[in-house]
Amino acid sequence: MPRNSASMQKYRALSRLHILVVEDDFLAREQMGLMLSRFAGRLTTAVDGADGLERFKYERPDIVVTDISMPRMDGLDLAEAVKAMDKATPVVLVTAHSDTAFFLRSIAIGVDGYVVKPVEAESLLGLLARLGKGLLETRAAASRAQLFQFTLDINPNFILTCDAGEVDYVNRTFLDFLGAPSLVALKAGEHAGRTLEIDGRLHEAGDLAWTAQIGARAGVTHQAVFSRLPGEKGQPRTFLVSAAEFPELERRVLTFTDITPLAEERRALLMRAATDALTGIANRAGLDEFLEKTLHHAHTEQTPLSVILFDIDHFKVINDTYGHQAGDAVLAELARLVGSHVRVGDLLGRYGGEEFLLVAPGAEHDVALQLAERLRAVVEEHVFPATGRLTCSFGLARARSGESAAALVGRADEALYRAKASGRNRVAAG
Repeated sequence: MPRNSASMQKYRALSRLHILVVEDDFLAREQMGLMLSRFAGRLTTAVDGADGLERFKYERPDIVVTDISMPRMDGLDLAEAVKAMDKATPVVLVTAHSDTAFFLRSIAIGVDGYVVKPVEAESLLGLLARLGKGLLETRAAASRAQLFQFTLDINPNFILTCDAGEVDYVNRTFLDFLGAPSLVALKAGEHAGRTLEIDGRLHEAGDLAWTAQIGARAGVTHQAVFSRLPGEKGQPRTFLVSAAEFPELERRVLTFTDITPLAEERRALLMRAATDALTGIANRAGLDEFLEKTLHHAHTEQTPLSVILFDIDHFKVINDTYGHQAGDAVLAELARLVGSHVRVGDLLGRYGGEEFLLVAPGAEHDVALQLAERLRAVVEEHVFPATGRLTCSFGLARARSGESAAALVGRADEALYRAKASGRNRVAAG
């Protein structure tokens, strides 16, 4: 058969393949070898089945073409051995057999095709070209899959895929973050033990059941915060989570985009917005937000809540005598002093000017009264830089059922006014 451009185009797949021809008849082997050498990228020949098997083991050709009747090992036994080592390797039988037993065993082995002796070049080349094309397409698909997985694995975002609700892929970036060597190990509980908070609900990050919480509605995103590991520096990592549904494939893809710097910036902005620049404690906005939240909780859970409003006695005299810078220093020192004596869970803030508010969740009237008396005494005994000693007056109020934040603070303010009117440096209850 001439090696013209038309035939080369027709059988071009063979030019990328290594073909092993196994034939014990010298003349038949030479003829087949000569024909295939015109089209195959590489050709190897073997004199019988045993020789062919050895060459297959060490050279790993892409396609095996073998005669049936050979000494030492026949073609069917060779085909069976090849398929046992690599099921994907196509095996073509060259045979004069036509009995049923031969075909049944060929099917059982998984032989990919056969040609009848005497071999027609077009039949053999056509069969090999089809098998070669399929083999190359399969390899290309596998390579694309490997490339796709490689691309996903080096992606800085976390990527998961779910098949009918079951997580079946987690990219390497996420596995490394969770401290798991593989998805199988992760599902078996082998991970570093991070926790994960999604939309306010806490989960074990290694327990992938939390993926069911993430819906795939258009435009809907979720926020996920992963805890730090012991000894790990920096802030908890915050991610924006989105999902895409592929109904035809019964698949869902989850992507996690790291927004930790943005989240930190937002937290810092919120903190600055809720913090008094002079004293470093909560400002009026921060106090209002905290009081509304804690008051709602107190009403819902029927738990006590008290507020203590206090200010500096004769603060105008301090400003007039020592100057406003000294007055500012007094306010900052007072905030530090009182802040070091409040309970865990209480919030101290600057309510305005020289007036401070302490929100005390869970504090009954008697507890709040004792706390206010203790703070009054601490302030009275303290020596302030530049100004010396000073005093504060305190008014407190315990929240009533259904009462608003404004009404609660209003009663504390009335109590503070009574403390001032009755001589200052004292506590009054509203």
